[in-house]
Amino acid sequence: MKSGNAFFLVAMAGIAIVSEPAVSHAAGQSKSKNQKKRIQEIQSIAPVSMDLFKAGALDKTSTLKLASACFANKAYQDGEEVAARLVELYPTDTFVLKKVIDLFLSAQKAEKALPLYEQWIKIEPENTQLLLNAARAYSWTGRWDTALKLVDTVVTPSEISDSIQREYADVLFSNKQYVDAGVYYQKLFEKNRQKDNAIAFANKLSSVKELAEAKKLLDSVEKYYPADSYVLETKAYFALGRQDFAAALQACDELIKHSPKNKINQTALLIKAEIASWQQDYATSLVNYDKLITLDNAHRIDYFRLKAYREKGRVLGWMAKYGNATAAYDEGLVAYPESKALKAEATAKKNYYRSAYRPAVKAYREWLAIEPNEPEALFDLGQLFMQSAHWKEARDTFNLMLTNMPEHQQAALAQKKTGILSAMPTLQSGAEYFDVNSKWKSMNVTYTGIYSSISWPYDDQFSGFLRYDNKSFRFESRAGNVTQNNLTTGFEYRNIPDILVRGAYSYHVNSGNSAGSHTGFVETQSEPLNNIHLGFAFRREEVIDNAETFRKQLRRNRLQYRLNYDGYRNWNAGLDYDFAHYSDGNRGHTTGGDVTSHLLFGQKRLNLTYRFQNYGFSNSTPHSYWSPSSFNTHSLGMEFRSYFNDELFQGVNETYYSASYKIIAEPENNISHQIRAMLYHDWSNRFSSSIEGQYSWATKSFYEDKLLKTEIRWFF
Repeated sequence: MKSGNAFFLVAMAGIAIVSEPAVSHAAGQSKSKNQKKRIQEIQSIAPVSMDLFKAGALDKTSTLKLASACFANKAYQDGEEVAARLVELYPTDTFVLKKVIDLFLSAQKAEKALPLYEQWIKIEPENTQLLLNAARAYSWTGRWDTALKLVDTVVTPSEISDSIQREYADVLFSNKQYVDAGVYYQKLFEKNRQKDNAIAFANKLSSVKELAEAKKLLDSVEKYYPADSYVLETKAYFALGRQDFAAALQACDELIKHSPKNKINQTALLIKAEIASWQQDYATSLVNYDKLITLDNAHRIDYFRLKAYREKGRVLGWMAKYGNATAAYDEGLVAYPESKALKAEATAKKNYYRSAYRPAVKAYREWLAIEPNEPEALFDLGQLFMQSAHWKEARDTFNLMLTNMPEHQQAALAQKKTGILSAMPTLQSGAEYFDVNSKWKSMNVTYTGIYSSISWPYDDQFSGFLRYDNKSFRFESRAGNVTQNNLTTGFEYRNIPDILVRGAYSYHVNSGNSAGSHTGFVETQSEPLNNIHLGFAFRREEVIDNAETFRKQLRRNRLQYRLNYDGYRNWNAGLDYDFAHYSDGNRGHTTGGDVTSHLLFGQKRLNLTYRFQNYGFSNSTPHSYWSPSSFNTHSLGMEFRSYFNDELFQGVNETYYSASYKIIAEPENNISHQIRAMLYHDWSNRFSSSIEGQYSWATKSFYEDKLLKTEIRWFF
């Protein structure tokens, strides 16, 4: 029968009762019996329901059944109403209290169970299990003080079980009384010598970075189990967590010493490999990982072998041996194709190695879905965000990592640097000397200058800048110097890899009779497809190649295009085109292509570049600049850079020097040469300086230049 019909029957019965006239006491008793009989008849033909409950037609058993049904069907409002009536009708019935408490706890509504526990405790104040259960409920709601008081009443007597003692230690731990919890567990261990329970609690202390207390407890265990492999393994891992490498290695040696004959202790080998990699002894680290990988089947444990494949791939990546790292991951996938974590890590690392931003971010997020809070994944992902100036994502990633691993120094440095780069204004100041002379290209000018620029971020993606330049020009065929003051203002919007837009406007004021001028630029960059980079720029410039172009106030408008492809970090290639329209009606264009091979990575970097360039110029109007005819050049360049840092990652302060040499084949069998050198140093997170120089010369004196430049950068 449906509940609506049942309610109708009950309602009709109620109407009949109300409408009858007053009767004698005996008749009333008879009527009461008839009413109960009618309700029982209704219950026998209709299931329990809220309609029957509200009509008062349910007994205790049926009401409990209804409450259970409501909670099971997640009809919590009805369930709480039924539970409240039960407690009201049966306030001292411990069976009812227990059932109602269980319903609230099963629905994760521990807060509503607390007053019922208090009510029950008044009835049975000596019920040990009741007090413990109540303490758990209070702990689930974060009321650790009350939970501790309840457990205190249980552990006060001398004769109590070990399980209750452990529960008391757990409550102390949950209440963040780590020292007391550790001391209590030490006493408990001394009493019962239960090694596994003590080590498990030591691991709990270690998980909340209470390493000193964890070590004390483990030392107590080791006194009674000095050669136990489980104890020694835990001791080694704890030392590793404290970065006490000497103690960790000593524990590993003890593990190996106490291992059965003809069997390598894989835990010790794994820890020794990890320590070697952290100490940047990569050769030793790789040897140990290879031992774990190549163990014979009789002694091999797949956990260690799988771990070795993953760690070997990471170490090779840290060494910038990206091809070898990819091969290590592929070998691991052949051996363990069912490992989702290994597959996710391999995919993420491969995309990271080839600088494919979008698929790399996606792959790292898929990896973290399998292994949440994995430090390696979080750190790499934060690096990816930093490289593309996605500051908010970088901050969030490093914050999450440091929440779980506050001792991770690299993440702490990167997080700090992210905050500086994304939020602080920047002052850049420098001085520059440049001298160029070329009869063939109609260039002869020397200038010295100083400049200062202030940039400020409006948010994570948009920033503006203001720059002042003072330059002094000296031309070979003109006596005296010309001074120029420039004021430039501009902006940058960055949302790489989708789009980057920069723009600026400059006003130039010259000494003497030269009029002021207006220049500026706008440029964009984008990565529409993975590893494909497009660039476009429009520039309006002064032409200050010689005295004649300066006197005539020659200007040019330039359109520039660039297409570049990044080839898995090992190489990249590009094509570009530059079209210039001069204010005197002439036009010029250059078309070029280049390919760069990256021969060394990491702290020592070596690049080799070949470039072809075609220069064209219209001779429709007489001019005193550029070359007399179109021509081609072929250049071969080599650049070497060496970092002094022990470690390289986004966010660390850097010190490096670079040196490059380029040889250029030009028309008329001319050979040009160029050398360039630079020294860069981060003095702190906020202050850096650099100095660089360049010298170019040619066998037929076609072209010669000298450059010296120094710059400082300060975040404030």
